[in-house]
Amino acid sequence: LVLNMDHYCPWMFNTIGYFNYRYFVNFVMFVSIGMIYGAFITYHPFMLLDSVDYHMQITQSRKLFLDAAEEDQFHRKATFRYSEVQHLIPGVPTPHESMPLAFCFMICVAVGLSVTILFSFHLYLICTAQTTIEFHGNNMKKARCEEVGETYSNTYDLGVKRNFEQVWGRFNSWHKFWIVLLPSLREPEFLPVPIKGIDGRREKWKIGESEDNEESVELLQV
Repeated sequence: LVLNMDHYCPWMFNTIGYFNYRYFVNFVMFVSIGMIYGAFITYHPFMLLDSVDYHMQITQSRKLFLDAAEEDQFHRKATFRYSEVQHLIPGVPTPHESMPLAFCFMICVAVGLSVTILFSFHLYLICTAQTTIEFHGNNMKKARCEEVGETYSNTYDLGVKRNFEQVWGRFNSWHKFWIVLLPSLREPEFLPVPIKGIDGRREKWKIGESEDNEESVELLQV
């Protein structure tokens, strides 16, 4: 039994739930940023493959190679290879670099696009206080309510800011939100229950540390 289970992640080799959901979302976010950055820095060289400058660089490198061979009796019979192409035009890759460059760009685009979509979906789930399993269940409940002319409301939705705090903990202002995204070993600050204010903090429910346990239980039942 996994508390607040979201799904099983083969990449993290673990079930994603209450205690490690923040690590999963941060992992997906950092992968998205890394792949977007990789695609950004390889885009320009990739677009120059098979361009006029690309072939001009090969031609100029061949000319330099043959000129050097004419001056050197030992290399006069040497054969020009693509590995001899030099970086003569800034930003233009050589034929020796074309394969890894194209592979890197396509991997960054493919993985970056898919992981960014996944990250965006989980941001939506966080903003609406849902897990992946609850998302499908809530859609079914919404459809049933619409059939009878009623409006479905998610009782776990405490507002965007508090929903973010349920995952990353409290932060003073939005411009300091990046601080809570940094890697850390802290556990979730709030319980996965719809209790507003500080009554939902885990510390308030520790045995011997709260004088309002009975009142908190009444709040939970409501």
